[in-house]
Amino acid sequence: MHSKTRNIAFNGIFIALILGVGYALAFVPNVELLTAMIFLAGTLLGIRRGVLIGIIGEFLFSAFNPMGSGLLFPPMLIAQLIAMAVVSLAGGLFREYVLRWRLSFLNILLIGIIGFILTLFYDILVSSAFPVSAGFSFNEVIATVIAGLAFSVVHLIGNTLIFTLLVPATAQQVYNAIPYFREINPINE
Repeated sequence: MHSKTRNIAFNGIFIALILGVGYALAFVPNVELLTAMIFLAGTLLGIRRGVLIGIIGEFLFSAFNPMGSGLLFPPMLIAQLIAMAVVSLAGGLFREYVLRWRLSFLNILLIGIIGFILTLFYDILVSSAFPVSAGFSFNEVIATVIAGLAFSVVHLIGNTLIFTLLVPATAQQVYNAIPYFREINPINE
C-alpha cells in the first residue's frame, strides 16, 4: 500500500509542473508544453489520477493565466477542462505503448498523430465554445472553428513535434528513474 502523503506529494509535483511549463511559455502564441505534461500525467499516474491532475492543472493555469483568466468566460474554461481531461485519458490509455515506445518510423508517425489529434480536438472544442454559447447556428459555429484553425497551425505543428520528440523519451526516463511510478502502475512484462 502506498502512503497518502506520497500520492499527494506526487499529485502536487505534477500540478506544479503543469503550471510551470504553462506559465513559462504563456507569452509565446500557440506554443505550449501543457498538453504534453497533462498527457504524461495520465501515462505515469494512470487514468483516474491523471484526469484529476489534468483538470486541476488546466483549471489553475486558465484561472490565473497572465494573458487573461478563463474565469471570465466559463464556456471556454469548461471546454478547456473537458479537452485536457481527454488528453490525460489518452495518456492513460496509451500508457503501455508510450512506455514501450521504440524509435521507428511507424512509432514516430503514431505518436505524432496522437499529439496532432489531441491538439486538434482541444483547438476545435475551445474554438467552438464562444459561438455555441452565443447561440450561433451550426453553420456559423463550423465557419468560426474553420477560421480559428488557421491560427492553430503553429499549435498543431508544435504539439506534433513535442509529442514526437519529447513525450515517449520523457515518460520512459521518468518511469525508469523514479520507482514510485513503477510501484503504483507497473507495465505488464
